[in-house]
Amino acid sequence: MYTLNEYCFYILNSPNLEDKLTPPPENLKDLPHFFEIRELPAREKKIQLTNEKTKIPRLEHLNQAINRAISLHHFANHELMAIEIFALALLKFQNINPEHRQNMFRTLQDEQKHLQMYIKRMQELGLDFGERKLNSIFWKFVPKMNTFEKFSAVMSISFEGANLDYALVYKNTFLKFGDEKSATIMNTIYHDERKHVRRGVKILENRPNQESSDWEYYCSLLEYPMTPRRAKGYFYIPRTRKRLGLSEEFIQKLGEYKDEFSNRKKEAIPEEILNWGVFTG
Repeated sequence: MYTLNEYCFYILNSPNLEDKLTPPPENLKDLPHFFEIRELPAREKKIQLTNEKTKIPRLEHLNQAINRAISLHHFANHELMAIEIFALALLKFQNINPEHRQNMFRTLQDEQKHLQMYIKRMQELGLDFGERKLNSIFWKFVPKMNTFEKFSAVMSISFEGANLDYALVYKNTFLKFGDEKSATIMNTIYHDERKHVRRGVKILENRPNQESSDWEYYCSLLEYPMTPRRAKGYFYIPRTRKRLGLSEEFIQKLGEYKDEFSNRKKEAIPEEILNWGVFTG
């Protein structure tokens, strides 16, 4: 492989998990290279996508190792989809600012690192990746990401933004049950996601109409059934967004936002972070 686009094409078209995790060759050139893009990634049988919903164990049940492993499996599924979707975006958006392309490529590499960490820890807890079904939730929104700005709103601000909440909640829950290894992974995820979300925030800051707010511009980039509800966890931690430069209006309106997806029953949030945020369902 000589170009960045060839590498991304390889990730999307190889069915093997190990190929999707193969580090990129050094000194890849970012040269135009157009391929026919798949609607869905190639995947071997063990990691096939399904349209079925998959449930994650409740926080109070994470005292059991198998439930911690299932939770990590749920997050690992998201990482694999992110690897593939960022590869897809790099193939699709070849005419954007080179800095944005390099940022997407760095994010893809971080997602590979995250998936490897999850897989290793799951195996230590007695579960292999692919032993449980892998839902296709991120892929369902790919048709709604037909511009780089919409891609950033969905992936960086929404899905990765929600992970700011989940990473801290699960880090502290794992610590509560004495699982420092899993907590360390979630801490790494949190710090990497801050970088990823910040890249999306820059897109909002550079909105074409500066008279509109970052919240208004963000909402304009979303197409139903994608809604702002996807940009936060069921326990919302506002201060993480403030540190990344989002406006007070954005932070408040995101916290208040509810829709038909706002139906999660309250869970036992660790006391250590109860005063950091609010349960939003």
